[in-house]
Amino acid sequence: MQLSRNAKESFKLATALVIVYAIALGLNWEKPFWGGFAVIVCSQANLGQSLNRAILWILGTLFALLAGWIIVALFPQDRWLFMIALSIWVSICVYFLQRSNYQYFWVTSGYVILLLWDVTGGDFSISYKAGVLRIQESLLGIIVYGLIAVLIWPNCSRGELKRASLELLREHRRFVDGCFTRVKSGEKVKIRRKNRVALLDLDTRLQTAISDASSDSYEVWECRKQWNHFGHCATAVTQSLLKLEESLALSGDLGISKFLIGVDEYMSDIEGRLAQVEIALSGDRSADSANERVVRGNIEEVKRLSTFETAALSVTRKSLNDLEVETRSLIDSVNDIQILGDSYSKRVNSDGIGWLGALIPDPDRLINIVRVLMGMWIAYLAYLFIPDMIGGLLVMLLITVIGILAAMTPKIQLFETCTFTILVCILSAPIYFFLMPKLHGFYSLAVVIFLWTFVVSFSSNRVFGPQSMIRTLVLIFPQIIFNFNNIQEYSFVVYTNYLFVLAIIFCILAVSRNIPFTSHPEINLKRNIDRILNSAAWLVVEGDIPEKKRKSIFFRLYILYHLNIIMIARKNVFYWVEGISDKNMRGMTRNQMQSIIGLVMLISNQVKILYRIDKKKMNFVAPKKLLREAFIWRRLASKILIYLSGSNQAVDIESLRRGYRRIFERANIDVGELMELRECSEKSKEGVTNFLYFLGVTHCINNYLTEFRRLSESVDWKAFCEERCL
Repeated sequence: MQLSRNAKESFKLATALVIVYAIALGLNWEKPFWGGFAVIVCSQANLGQSLNRAILWILGTLFALLAGWIIVALFPQDRWLFMIALSIWVSICVYFLQRSNYQYFWVTSGYVILLLWDVTGGDFSISYKAGVLRIQESLLGIIVYGLIAVLIWPNCSRGELKRASLELLREHRRFVDGCFTRVKSGEKVKIRRKNRVALLDLDTRLQTAISDASSDSYEVWECRKQWNHFGHCATAVTQSLLKLEESLALSGDLGISKFLIGVDEYMSDIEGRLAQVEIALSGDRSADSANERVVRGNIEEVKRLSTFETAALSVTRKSLNDLEVETRSLIDSVNDIQILGDSYSKRVNSDGIGWLGALIPDPDRLINIVRVLMGMWIAYLAYLFIPDMIGGLLVMLLITVIGILAAMTPKIQLFETCTFTILVCILSAPIYFFLMPKLHGFYSLAVVIFLWTFVVSFSSNRVFGPQSMIRTLVLIFPQIIFNFNNIQEYSFVVYTNYLFVLAIIFCILAVSRNIPFTSHPEINLKRNIDRILNSAAWLVVEGDIPEKKRKSIFFRLYILYHLNIIMIARKNVFYWVEGISDKNMRGMTRNQMQSIIGLVMLISNQVKILYRIDKKKMNFVAPKKLLREAFIWRRLASKILIYLSGSNQAVDIESLRRGYRRIFERANIDVGELMELRECSEKSKEGVTNFLYFLGVTHCINNYLTEFRRLSESVDWKAFCEERCL
C-alpha cells in the first residue's frame, strides 16, 4: 500500500510528538508541552522547510535567551520599565521578520523571552534556572523533529527544485510562443492575465524551492550561489516577458517585422535559447553560449508612422533587446550550475532600491507591530488589574505568539480560526475526561497521542494546508488542554478554564487585529491599490524635479520610500485577494477585480520603467514643442493617478481628461522631423531613440489609466469595502 505524502507527514509529526513526550516525562520535566509546541511549528511539507525552521528555531532560542537575561538583569524590580523594554524587543523582532528570509529566527526571538517570563510567574529571581529548563524543552522538540524529518521518509526538495525549474522554463516557452505566434501571423497581441499570474506563481515557487533545496540537499548546497543566480536570471526573464507582452500589445497590430530588422531571426533564436536551457537543465549538461543579437529599426519604414506608433515601436524594440540580454544571462547561469561557474559575481541590483531602500520603513510593518503590542498590553493590563484572571501570564504569552505568527499571515480569518480551534478543543473533551483517566502507563498514553495527532494533522493538512496558521493552532491548543505531565490531573474546571482562555485570547485578538486599521481583505486590497497609484504619481513627476532638489538626501529617501511602497503593495495585492470570498463579495465581480488588479500591475510596471529612464538621466533629443508637451504630461498624469487613488476627490477629472487628450494630440507631429534630428550625430541618434522610448512608455501609461478609470467607475467601491464579519 502506497501512503500519501500527507499521511507520511502526519505520521512523522505524531511519532515526533510521542518521542518528545516520552523523553520529557522520563526526565520529569514540568512542562513537556513546549517541546510539543516546537515540534508542531517546525513540521512542514518538505525536509528543507523543516530543517530551515529547526535551525532558525535553535539560533533564535539562544539569541532570545541571552537578550531576555539582559533585560531581566537591567530591570529586575521595575515591571513597567521591564514591560517597555520587552515591548521594544518584540517590536524589533516583528519588524524584521516581515521582510526577512529567516522569519522563524525572529519569531523565536520574539516569543522565547515571554516563555522565560511566564515560567517564573513574574518572579525574576528564579528566571535563570527556569529559563534553561524551558529552553531545553523547546530544543528537545526541535532536535527530535529534525531527526525524524531526516530519517523517516525524508521529502528532499531537490526533486521539487528540478520540477519547479523545468515548469517555469516550459511556461517561459509557452508564453514566448503565444506572443511570437501572433506577431508572425499579424494578429494583435493581447495581455493574457491568467497566463501572467501563472508565470508569476511558478517564479515564486522556484525561489521557494531553491531556498528549501539549499537546506536539505548537499548537491544544491555546494552550488547554492549558482542556483540563486539562476533564480535571479529566471525572474529577470519572467519580468522581461511580461514587459514584452505589454509592448507588443501596444504595437503588435503594426506588423513589427516590417519596421524592425531581423525580427523573424530574433524570434527563432529566442525560442531556441529557451529550449536549449530547458534541455540543459533536464539533462544535466551545459548549454551552448549565445551570441549577442540586437534588433534595429528600419528608418525608412518608420518615417511613415505617427509619433505614437513610432514610440510604441521603440518600446517594443527595447523590450526585445532586454529579453535577449536576459536569456543570455539565463544560459550562463545554467552553465554555472553544471561547471560551478562564477557569472553570478557580475550580477548587479537593478530594482532601483538597494540596501538603503530596504531599510526604509513601510506602513504595513509598523501596523503589525502596533497590533502585536496592543494585544500584549491588553493582556498584561488585564493580568495586573483583574484579580485571579483565568490563564494569567499564559494569556499574554499565547496572544503575543499568535500575534507574531499572524504578522506573517495577516489575511488570516479570525472568526474561521477561532471556530475550528474551539471545535477541535471540544472534540478533545471525550478523550480528556473518559479515556485518559483509564490509561495505565505511558505506552497506552503514547497510542492516544499518536492517533489523535495523526487524525488532526491529516485532516487539517487536507483542509487548510501544511503551512496554514489554522492547522498550527488546532494542533497546539489540544496539547495545552491535555497538559501531559507525570502528575496528571483531570478536572472539568481546568478544562473549561482553558476554553475560557481560548475565548479570551480570540476576543483580545479581535480588538487588536483591527487597530489601527481593519484587517478585512477587501479594505486592505483597496488600500494597497490606492497606495500603488499614489506612489506611482510621485515617481511620474520625479523626472520633472529640479536637479538640485533631486540630489537632496531627503528627496532621494522620499523616492526610495515610494519605490518600496510599490514593491510591497504589489505583493500585498496578490496576498489579500486570496482572502476574499466570492460568496461575500459585493460591488464587483471576480472578473472585474482581476482586471483592476491586472491594470494596477501594468501601471506600476510602466511607472518603474519611467523611473529607470529618469534615474539613468537619458539624453532626450526632439523639437522643443514636443519636449515641452511631453514634460507637461508628467504633471497631468500625476494628478490623474492621485485622483484615481482617492487621495484628492476635488480634482475635476473631465478637465484633466480634456487636457490629457489635447496634449497628446498636439504632440503627434511628423516623425520625419525626429528622424532628421536623429541623423545629426551619434549623440542625437541616441537622444531621439531615448525620447521615443520615453514617449512610448507614457503612451502605455495613458492607455492603462484610461482603461483603469473606466473600469473603476463601473464598480461600487463602497459596497466592496463595506465592513464584514471577522
